[in-house]
Amino acid sequence: MNLRNITYNIIFDVKHNKKYSNILINEVFTKSKLKDEEKNFITYLSYGVLGNIYFLDYFIRKYSDISFSKISNKAKVILEMALFELIFMNSSQNYATVNESVALCKKVDFRAKNFVNAVLRKISSSNPSNLRNYKFDDIKDKSERLSVKFSISKYISDRLIENYGFDFAYELMLSMSKTPEIFIRGNLIKTDFNTFKNLLDENKLCYEIIDEKNMIFSLKNLKNIANLNIYRDGLISIQDYSSMLCVIASGVKENQTVLDICAAPGGKSIFMSQIMKNKGSILSMDISENKLKLLDEQCKRLGIDIITTKVNDATIYDESYKEKFDVVLADVPCSGIGILRRKPEIRYKNADEIESLPEIQKTILENSSKYVKESGKLIYSTCTLGKEENQNIIENFIKNNTDFKISYQKEYYPNIDNTDGFYVCVMDRNNDKKNQ
Repeated sequence: MNLRNITYNIIFDVKHNKKYSNILINEVFTKSKLKDEEKNFITYLSYGVLGNIYFLDYFIRKYSDISFSKISNKAKVILEMALFELIFMNSSQNYATVNESVALCKKVDFRAKNFVNAVLRKISSSNPSNLRNYKFDDIKDKSERLSVKFSISKYISDRLIENYGFDFAYELMLSMSKTPEIFIRGNLIKTDFNTFKNLLDENKLCYEIIDEKNMIFSLKNLKNIANLNIYRDGLISIQDYSSMLCVIASGVKENQTVLDICAAPGGKSIFMSQIMKNKGSILSMDISENKLKLLDEQCKRLGIDIITTKVNDATIYDESYKEKFDVVLADVPCSGIGILRRKPEIRYKNADEIESLPEIQKTILENSSKYVKESGKLIYSTCTLGKEENQNIIENFIKNNTDFKISYQKEYYPNIDNTDGFYVCVMDRNNDKKNQ
């Protein structure tokens, strides 16, 4: 089985057929009997190319003798793959990368084989690994330089610089170009800290303790957790630390009634149920029926029975839920800029894909607020960065809803907090009736 051929198909489908990388990779792994090292190669090369398209295309333009627009889409993908290998994968056998890339080109775009060969031989003869630290000083516009260096749309680059300034935006993107840490959490319903820690040791997992009370650890060695008995037995969950911090900030307690209004994929609902010791009730709603089915499956694995799932459009107000919940979590749809290292497709979003989101977020937050009991809590969160979808939304909401007061607000940054980019705001509702 040709690993480059598989990787080529994944990248091409994401770039030109609007498919999602994580779904395609999972489909390949499900259908094919691949060794772990083969899976690692496909994953690393796929995400590496998709996360560096503008960066790689800059050098294709630089080393090509023909106009970039005249290069076929198939040849571009082959060149991007080869360049990523040559620049980032520390191969001591550059000639093998070139030869195998040309062989792939003969299969998918025969006419481009000589051109691909010429470009790659030119690059491979000039210490390509040095290009990973290329300064792009020839690009005078700072936003354009950030866009090419870190392969993000000019729109996202402009937005980050406007919010944080160029230097902080650069550090932010530098941190989001690194492989994210993997965080795991023990099941508070089924085990205790010492027992869980011993199980991690028995499974030869290297870790750092992050939060003993909530049994949160960061993993220091990669391992397929889903293949371990501790996963099958429902003792462990994988979730980014920022999402866990959102749940901790919510202050949920046993025997409360909780609404998670945009719940999929369900990690926050699950963690809340565990903090609640599986006592109380959580209604987890989402517009995606398939994602809620996956949440139901996780609940069975983890021994959780206080979560009820329901397909629902959060933008439509439901009178039957008025003032019914102690805690309402609105983890709203967002641009996802804070998690672009996990989902490379997000890097290339433009204004038309992002600027409609604040109105949706305002509507969901307004609806969610009406479901909160007197003296209850409302939590607003996103996995994005920037005031447009975070602070501005809250500022507008508080101005129009004086019975809510901010008790906690924080934006998490990968370069400072070692988490995904994330925003959370906890608001307490006072005892005055809402004017409706």
